[in-house]
Amino acid sequence: MIRMTNVCKGGGFLKAVIVMGILGLTACSSEPASLQQGPDAEMTKEGLVRVDHSKLDLSYARPDVNWANYTKLYFEPVKVTNDHPADYQPPKIDKRADGLNATYELPQEALAKMSEQFSLTVKEVFNSEQPFELVAQPGPNTLVIEAAVTDIRLSAPLESSRRSFSSMGRTYTENSGSMMLLAVIKDGETGEVLAKAADRGQGFNQWSQNTQVFNWGDVKTVYRSWVNDFKNALMNAGAE
Repeated sequence: MIRMTNVCKGGGFLKAVIVMGILGLTACSSEPASLQQGPDAEMTKEGLVRVDHSKLDLSYARPDVNWANYTKLYFEPVKVTNDHPADYQPPKIDKRADGLNATYELPQEALAKMSEQFSLTVKEVFNSEQPFELVAQPGPNTLVIEAAVTDIRLSAPLESSRRSFSSMGRTYTENSGSMMLLAVIKDGETGEVLAKAADRGQGFNQWSQNTQVFNWGDVKTVYRSWVNDFKNALMNAGAE
């Protein structure tokens, strides 16, 4: 598993939050996030405009969206994969230290567990006390959220695959690794893309024992932070 947090370029702690940046509500820099303006504004083929001073590596949003119109949320099952970009160079396995069976790729059951945990966290955060209704299918006044976790890069081979695991040894790393978060938000009735973003989350730079138990707890903590901040972002955007 993996510990996920994020750090703004230039220093300072940043939660692994996608939608806060998508909606342009917060930013890493001292300047407020805003859509680019003028003839030189960077625009996607869907008509989304680049968000300047976003807390994310890359984010775009459609201008003039009335977020207050959306009172329902439909979360697609989160896709979690071991996929990597074409130029990815996998870490070399030290067969003497790590063992012949060491791997940096998560098994399918771990990927499925990460996806299921996200859905559980969404239900815990968006409960009956919240102003948004979770629905089982897209429709009017509904935001469709498609999120994915990919390009997972562990700082050490999977715990159960290491030689140290079977010999009761310990592995310490400076951080647990990183993974890419991707998100697309659509109108539930028309399917129109309203916003999208990509951001790489990275673990704390502090030496600690690298184990599945502690890293899994970190995954759940980050999921809760992301969903809570997404909820707050929607509430703030709808109030403007």
